[in-house]
Amino acid sequence: MPKSIKISLIQCDIQPLQDEMDTNIANLVGEALKENPDLLLLPERWRNVPPKEQFLNAIEKERGHSYHLLQNLAKNNDVHIITGGIWEERENSKYYITSYVFDNKGNELGRQDKLHLYSYEPKIFTPGEYLQIFSHEPTHTKFAVLICFDIAFFETPRLAIEHGAELLLSPTLIRADGMYNWKIYLQARALENRVPVVACNPVGSIFGNTYTGKSKIISFKRGHTSPSVLKIKEGLESRRDIITERINLSFPNLIRKRRLSEKREQSSIKVVKS
Repeated sequence: MPKSIKISLIQCDIQPLQDEMDTNIANLVGEALKENPDLLLLPERWRNVPPKEQFLNAIEKERGHSYHLLQNLAKNNDVHIITGGIWEERENSKYYITSYVFDNKGNELGRQDKLHLYSYEPKIFTPGEYLQIFSHEPTHTKFAVLICFDIAFFETPRLAIEHGAELLLSPTLIRADGMYNWKIYLQARALENRVPVVACNPVGSIFGNTYTGKSKIISFKRGHTSPSVLKIKEGLESRRDIITERINLSFPNLIRKRRLSEKREQSSIKVVKS
């Protein structure tokens, strides 16, 4: 039987108040569970952001409110959850954008800090220093979490693949005017690594920017080896949505092995300047 994993994306609509958003997330998780997924993925930012003069108020303590909300949802619903991007302050008084991974018992499997900071983020947050390869034990699937801008640089996904990742999961915060480029990035990462790419984007408005969802599950059509053919499932535009798909991993594992065997090491290629 082909190796596979069933994933649901929580394409949520951002609510202004914390309590409203907590209820919204809990309801969407409950809705997603009707599809019996192995794993749930949230967007990079699903909390509201206050005006810039109150910006730091949106940063939580390490393993704070959002952490425990999603940990309990994972435990109480017997499902793995990737938390999207939580803004938190560590003991070193530095701020990070981080994504926690919980197993279906609510155990923390680890966390992935955002490695590449975008726009205003370097003025506030500290970039991560490591890339973690996680394991979904029930399906024996290795995966990496690349938070939004991390997937824009081809080296990071390739590093994950070279260390055994079979799946790339990307919590994102892509505004409406960046959607065209974003889709190209996702497809490029899937094709150049022959790996399924899953990205979850929210719906709503932050800092006057509009976010329109259209989350994506990009996998491969079986039997198409050369050229490979992508299979893309997309969420609704400007509406909250649950996007669920069972992703075949056996086929991309096969064609990835073949593709990587064709790649020459950079050290064997000489650069000549004229």
